[in-house]
Parts: sequence; structure tokens; C-alpha cells
Amino acid sequence: MGTTLVAAFFPGPRRRPHRHVGDSRVYHWRRGAIRQVTEDHSLLNDYIKTKKLTPEEIQAFPHKNVIVRALGMRPHVEVDVLRERLEPEDVVLLCCDGVTNMVTDDRIAEIVRAHPGDLQRACDAIVAAANGAGGIDNITCVLVQAHA
Repeated sequence: MGTTLVAAFFPGPRRRPHRHVGDSRVYHWRRGAIRQVTEDHSLLNDYIKTKKLTPEEIQAFPHKNVIVRALGMRPHVEVDVLRERLEPEDVVLLCCDGVTNMVTDDRIAEIVRAHPGDLQRACDAIVAAANGAGGIDNITCVLVQAHA
């Protein structure tokens, strides 16, 4: 049995290193556009990279929940460490697959856009959207906004 991890550290006003293992994710929202920063450590993602699956094959993939790298599966695990520069008003989203399996990236961007400056309401709306889509897994998200 293993678990995923996504963590961010804000050591200065514009630097953001994060740690990641598994299929929990970090997204970066800037000027209305959202971008996934992390790469899932999952069987599905491995298949997408090697077999070039179609959107239909991705949707029907029978082993979506199989992660290939996680905490607790082995004595040692490689954790991705990435650093990104933030601009004022950028928003960082850390979330688990209970969000991303239920809510599309475009919908997440719409929700953040609809709640400018109110990250708690945006976070609540993301959780509500995931629950409204079925809520079949744990649902966790954190939003952080960069300031000048």
C-alpha cells in the first residue's frame, strides 16, 4: 500500500519549489490559464507516453488508479523536485486525484477565474464540483496566491 504526496514551499516572494510523488498534482494558474506542473507517476501516464492513447482509450483505461511511484511502496522512493517562478496574482493549486479524476483542468480554471481573490470560495467550489461529479475518492485541494 502506498500514498501520494504533493507539497510546496514558499521561501521567498517569487520562488516556489515543490515536491511530488504519485498522482497528486500541482497546477499553476496565471492570467486565466491553468497548466499542470507535475507529471503523474501512474500506469495510465506511462501508457499515454509510450503508446499514444486516444482520448477514448484514456477514458476507458481499466487501471487508472494504479500508481507506479508512491510513498510506502519501497524503502526509498524518488521524489520529483521542481522550481517555478511566480508572478504577482499567480495561483498555485495542490490537489489529489479525487479532484482531477472528477473535474477537468478547464473547469478548474473556470472556477478559479470565477472567484478572483477569494481562494477559500474557489477551493470550496472545486471540492463541490468533484463531489457533484461523483466524488468517488478522497477530495483535497489547497490554493495559494502569490503577491508582490
